[in-house]
Amino acid sequence: MKRGEPLQRKTRLTAKKPMARGKGLQSGRATLKQAAAKPKRVRRTGPPPTVMALLAARSGGWCELGIVCLGAAAATDPSHRIAKGMGGTKDPRSNTAANNLHACRSCHDVVERDPAAAYANGWKIRRGLADPTDVPVRHWVHGWVRLDVAGGWSPALEYAPEGES
Repeated sequence: MKRGEPLQRKTRLTAKKPMARGKGLQSGRATLKQAAAKPKRVRRTGPPPTVMALLAARSGGWCELGIVCLGAAAATDPSHRIAKGMGGTKDPRSNTAANNLHACRSCHDVVERDPAAAYANGWKIRRGLADPTDVPVRHWVHGWVRLDVAGGWSPALEYAPEGES
């Protein structure tokens, strides 16, 4: 056989058995059924509106992290200090005001990208190690504070991280 020559079959194709009725294009039918089905309802796993109102009252509507925006950007995201994890969590502390900081999108992204700095500043807490009300957090406006579940804060006077006084 030379390059460029068309392929030729030596024997004829013959149907040995006819295809059973309704057996063709099964994957296509399944795809059509899935398309006709109702879309899945998205489950909201963030803080409820009551907690979001507490965060907005505590932050005054401005970013509490101030990493990128220096506190001058509108807060839009609740930043969880104890992460929910890939499958969510049933931990009741997850969506409390003590476990969330009101952040702008750019500061929230920095917290997610730099976990070492986030843990050092209390913006993140390792799951299972402590309660969010017990771990001080570096707040952009108030410095080192302890957050409470009622949406308030108190100064963490006794707390001085390594290298600071």
